[in-house]
Formats: sequence, C-alpha cells, structure tokens
Amino acid sequence: MRYAAMMNWNSLLSRKRLAKTTADAELPHRSAYEIDIDRITFTTSFRRLADKQQVHGIGGSDYVRSRLTHSMEAARVGRSLGMWVGPAILRSVDYEVKATPADFGHVVAAASLAHDVGTPCFAHTGEDVISDWFADSAIGQRIRTGLSDVEQAELCKFEANAQGFRVLTRLQGWRGVGGLQLTAATLGAGAKYPWGVEVPNGPLKRPHKRKYGFFGCEQDVFAVVATEVGLVEKGPGAWCRHPLAYLVEAADDACYHVVDIEDAAKMRMLSFEHAEDLLLAFIRDDKPDTATGKDWEADYKTLEDEDRKLIFLRAQAIDRLVRDAAEIFLERLPQLMAGEFCHPLLTLSARAPALRRIEQVSHERIYRGQQRCETDIIAARTITTLLDAYGEALLDREKLGPGAKLPRRWASLLETMPESRQLPYERAGWVRGLLDYVAGMTDRFAIRQAQLIAG
Repeated sequence: MRYAAMMNWNSLLSRKRLAKTTADAELPHRSAYEIDIDRITFTTSFRRLADKQQVHGIGGSDYVRSRLTHSMEAARVGRSLGMWVGPAILRSVDYEVKATPADFGHVVAAASLAHDVGTPCFAHTGEDVISDWFADSAIGQRIRTGLSDVEQAELCKFEANAQGFRVLTRLQGWRGVGGLQLTAATLGAGAKYPWGVEVPNGPLKRPHKRKYGFFGCEQDVFAVVATEVGLVEKGPGAWCRHPLAYLVEAADDACYHVVDIEDAAKMRMLSFEHAEDLLLAFIRDDKPDTATGKDWEADYKTLEDEDRKLIFLRAQAIDRLVRDAAEIFLERLPQLMAGEFCHPLLTLSARAPALRRIEQVSHERIYRGQQRCETDIIAARTITTLLDAYGEALLDREKLGPGAKLPRRWASLLETMPESRQLPYERAGWVRGLLDYVAGMTDRFAIRQAQLIAG
C-alpha cells in the first residue's frame, strides 16, 4: 500500500528548541535530548509529582508508586522501546538520518518522563472535580459567563495533557519565552492528543471526545512544534501523532497496568494468588528460549517469597509488553509515518486480553476500593473549597478593577497565591492562572490550604 504523505525522521527528530531560530550546537558529552531529560528532571513540576497520587493516595503504603516513581519507570521503559526500534528505523529508510539509535531512546525517555507534569492534585479525580466545578457550581458558572465557547469547553473538560504542554512550554524554566525550551522532537513525541478541545455542537470533531493536548492559548505554540517536526495536519487545530508518541503511550500503558496490580497486592487489596494469576497471563504460554537458555518457569520455581515472586512477574510482564510494542510499531511503521494509524500499540498485542483483564479487575477492585473512595471524597472537598474561595476572590478583584482595595478576607487569601498580583484582570487570563496554581499543588499542600481556608 502506498501512502500520500510520509513524515521524515530528520524533521521528527528536530533538535531545534522552542522559541529559538536554530538548533543549538551539539555537545560532545550530552545530546540535545539528554539535555531535555535533565531540564525536565530539575523542574518544580516534576519534583511535585512525588506527592501526587498514582492510584493509591493519602494514607497508602510508602511502598506504592506516586506519579513521580511512575514517570521515572515509564521513562526507563520508553528508553528501552526507543533503543529497540531505532536501529531498525535507521536501516529501513533510503535517506541519511542524522541520529543514532540512542537518540530514539532518549527522545522517548524525555517525553515519557514529562508525560504527567500537568497532572493536578489527586490526579484523574482532580481533573474530574475541576471539570465538574466549572460545569455545575454557582461560582464556576459565573466565571464561565463571558468566556468563549472554546474556553468554556476547556474548563468543563479540564485536561492534564493540555496542562502538561502548558507547563513545559510556558510555566517552567527561567527563560522569558518557550518555558523549558525543549527540543521540538521531545515536545512532539510527548503529544498524545495533538489537537485542541472539542466544542459542544461545534463544526470540528476530534478523535477523542474528552482528551486533548493543548489549550487554545497554546495552540499557536503547538502549531510551531507540529510544523517543525512535520506532523500531518488533519484539520484546523488538529494534527496526527508523532510516531514516537505511540511508544510513549505504550511505555505508560505497560507500566501502570502491571504495577497497579503489584501495588494492589502489596496493599492487600488483591490476594497474592489473584495478582499472581493476572501477571502469569503475560508469560504463561512462553516456552524456554533455546538460544539463550532462559526459562522463566524454572527461575520462578526457585522463588519462595511472595514479594520476590511479584517482582519477578512484574519484570517479566513488562519485558513481554516492551517486545510486543516494539514489534507492532515496526510492523505498522508505514502507517505511522503517514499519520494514518490510530490505535494504542498494545491493543494489537497477543497479550491484549491479559491487559483487558487487568483493567477490569482494577476498575472493580482497586479504583472503587474503600481507600480510593475515601481519597476521592477528600479530593472533592479539598478542590471545591480551593476553587470556591479563590474563584470568588478573583471575581471580586476583576469587578473592582486595578488599583481598588480588596476586602481584607480576599486580600489576605490572594497573598497566599504566588504571583497573584501579576495576574491579568481579563477573565480568561486570570482563570488560567488560577488553574495553574490549583493544578500545580501537591495533594498534601492542597489539603493544608483547604483546611486553612475552611478554618
């Protein structure tokens, strides 16, 4: 099959940094993409992921993953995936690609490392609470009045992926423009949903009803990235995915599906036997490797401790998913390069039924468990308290205008909000600043701040 347009790896791996006109000179000891990894690692937003829940929130075991540890694990898996496909890609093209196999690994690792930096306090629950607050609360509805249809849709469908793009390109770093000024390759590979929000009853339909990758105020920034890496434009404000974004997605999927089960067993939300059965499904049919002499079953029989067995099974399961994702990626490379592929790689894996079974168990036994429900109640109360208070204060500030004296209760409250004095009085601007502040909070800081407000 021939495809009308094919993306080019020299563009897809562009080293040009956001807000710069040319690519930086290459350093002998560190590639441009490794610099991206370093910049992401040292950001405040990345560090705060240590106190943002992955699945198990406040009061969980110290063992289980936070968003930080999940991001670090996904980055290592992403690096393996990139390193796996890199040599095959370089052999497959009939033009010179100015990259090494390691470059593919570093781009996927950088994008994977950053994939959760826009996650609000309390993670997906936080997204839902913010969205519901703007859709349903009296103050949220007052704030939405006068905003554009796109801005209102973004508030009622708050999206961590779009917030993450904003964090990387505007909020973090010391530079005046371009945020961290990451390479176009890393920003492109990190765009899981390269389109803006879908407006109810609007003319443009998106591939995903809920998910989107950038806010309207950053659409021009994303367009610069998309043009630089050569993404195929699918319509106004919408592009195809960067091929390496599928590996970033696969790294995330492989990690969180498998480790959610490991963590649940550690917390006794699942029995060891149940977790063992779920993880064995990834390797049960594998035969001994005659070339290497590896025999998972023989190794497993030597283990007696349940914790060691879980570690073994987790490692084996992720290993198999990495292999599957890499092989499927290379099989579908022509479609990927034409921007005509639209499936998560692991849904095409022979191990997809094992993943679906984990998803079912996770929804039934983990995401609806007693501790998770308690955390969700805390999240809803906390975020609602914060948005009620800061939202009403900023509405009054807007009404009174520049230079006016705020009531003491609002003045004192806004003093606790960094850079509140620099917020614009124009509503769309200060609403975005409010969400930058609340979404950027860690779980514990949000709780403390809400308790301070509630008295």
